[in-house]
Amino acid sequence: MFIIECLPFSKGLNKESLSYFSAKNLEPGSLIKINIRSKSVNALVLESRDAVEIKSEIKSASFQLKKISAITAKPFLQKNFLDAVKTTAEYFATTSGNVLPHLIPSFILENSNLLSLSKGTFWDRDSLKVPFDSFDSNKETKSEVAALQAPDEERFIHYRSLIREEFAKGKSIFLCLPQNEDIKQTKEKLERGIESFVSVFHNDLTKKDLKKEWEKACLTPHPILIIATSKWLFLPRNDLGTIILDKENSDGWKTLFRPFMDLRFFTETLADKKNIRLVIGDSFLRTETLYRYKQGEATEFENIKWRLPKEVTTSVSDLRQINKKDKEFKTLSPELINLINKTIENESRMFIFAARKGLSSITVCRDCGEQVKCNNCLAPMVLYKTNNGGAFKCHQCGETRDAAEICQNCHSWKLAAFGSGIDRVTEEIRKNFPEAKIFEIYKDIAPTSAKALKIMKNFYENRGSILLGTEMAFPYLYKKVANSAIASFDSLFSIPDFRIREKIFRIILQTRNIAKENFLIQTRNPDDSTVEFAINGNLMEFYKKEIKDRQVLNYPPFGIFIKIITRGTKIFVLRESEKLKNILKDYNPAVFNSIHEKKGEQSAINIVIKLPKENWPEPTLLSILKSLPSHFEIKIDPDNLL
Repeated sequence: MFIIECLPFSKGLNKESLSYFSAKNLEPGSLIKINIRSKSVNALVLESRDAVEIKSEIKSASFQLKKISAITAKPFLQKNFLDAVKTTAEYFATTSGNVLPHLIPSFILENSNLLSLSKGTFWDRDSLKVPFDSFDSNKETKSEVAALQAPDEERFIHYRSLIREEFAKGKSIFLCLPQNEDIKQTKEKLERGIESFVSVFHNDLTKKDLKKEWEKACLTPHPILIIATSKWLFLPRNDLGTIILDKENSDGWKTLFRPFMDLRFFTETLADKKNIRLVIGDSFLRTETLYRYKQGEATEFENIKWRLPKEVTTSVSDLRQINKKDKEFKTLSPELINLINKTIENESRMFIFAARKGLSSITVCRDCGEQVKCNNCLAPMVLYKTNNGGAFKCHQCGETRDAAEICQNCHSWKLAAFGSGIDRVTEEIRKNFPEAKIFEIYKDIAPTSAKALKIMKNFYENRGSILLGTEMAFPYLYKKVANSAIASFDSLFSIPDFRIREKIFRIILQTRNIAKENFLIQTRNPDDSTVEFAINGNLMEFYKKEIKDRQVLNYPPFGIFIKIITRGTKIFVLRESEKLKNILKDYNPAVFNSIHEKKGEQSAINIVIKLPKENWPEPTLLSILKSLPSHFEIKIDPDNLL
């Protein structure tokens, strides 16, 4: 008899595994039927153990084991895929059951009939008379990590060459991307001439289209190019030769809910388990990745561009001098007004980036200098325009109050708004150009992808139009425009985050790369080295400074942070954080209140541990983290410490 640990699913995977018994030893990754509360459901086998070896565990169990109902499919998850899941789960201090829902699409789980084996397909190991393990690896090759840092156009030339090379070898390629819109745009750039051998998966496909793509991906005997997110890396192609991880520096790789993990880590782990090549690409790679390349851990693929070409005319407006001269706060510099006017006159198009929503990101008292803050979490209040005049809104906890208030410190009425939010920029453009065709993309205006796509379609169809957007706009800008500008991003410089310089640098490069003719930055920090390096396209000098600063502070890639968050009433979080601080005392944890992690009126406390990179996962600490109750959130290698 064998004890089968399995993960039940119907419309989705349950995160808690269950134990059943079977007369047969089942391979991990097999699909079975089990009974839960008299209902038959599908389940995925995670582990099979001989009952003799765990007799004592069975006797001490507080529940009675049930027998599985049936085996519905032989293994559809390859062994190296499950190995990569286990490694990822260990790294992010969670379980395989928590990781798998992020790596198998609900479409597949809801249509388990697609997993049935049939003669002549990649599923049927019996008809091909070869061991299943031969589908799991490329034993004749050795895993390799290659880095490619180049502008989008040049990068895709390399990808086309790589696709031809792999097809000639009889190998398929998986091009892994972080977001839905990236997939659609990449398909258009790469499918010409090989349409019959390209399989694409994204969220907007109908069930009929998904089934069609699934059959193409699984049944096409010719090598294929698969373009999808990491959720489709489980596809059972036995001829996979290369995984391309593109847009590596995007924010879209990390999961937004438990377990908090980085899908780039899983993708690289899977490539290593499969013994195949991994190509990591972007116009600007992460500092951690560039460090690995410099250390020889990642090889060079064709070329690493350390200086971007000056294809557009670039200029900077110093808002300090402009506002000092005019003795009032200016949202639009004369240079930006001229560029907007040029766009309209030439009937071209322009994109303008603003880092924040609202009218102004900061409001201060002119008499005492006190900043307007949230009453709940003390975060800076953002000024919005409303039908009744104006309102302050907190982006951390959502508190909203009327803008007609006095200073809470000195009771003065002289409150002044500084920092240009996207609403203020739009308002000023309308004032200066009342006939301008203006479009906006940010979360409140375009809460869904469909609405964002509709806005973008209208923008591209209208000549002389202006698009204003936050970072949300970048994935939807699938065509270059004549001009681009950064109207507001100075508020980012005040964020106490060790990765903020890299983010600012990336935003400047992204906005610049959208333009074909002119690019303008208006800022109060024109002499900042990050701004200067980005304007000049000097990736090497930025990397040198960034890696030097991180090494001094032992920040990633030299160390790794583990952030543990607890939320609740003030008394609760103080009590729980004190308990955890005591448990983790050997690791010298830093404990502090967190505004960034607050939700509503709850309090939040962060407990942060820093370890040498090579020390993680550390068995004792890992065991502690896995045993923590659910009111603790664990983030390994978090984006920020706030």
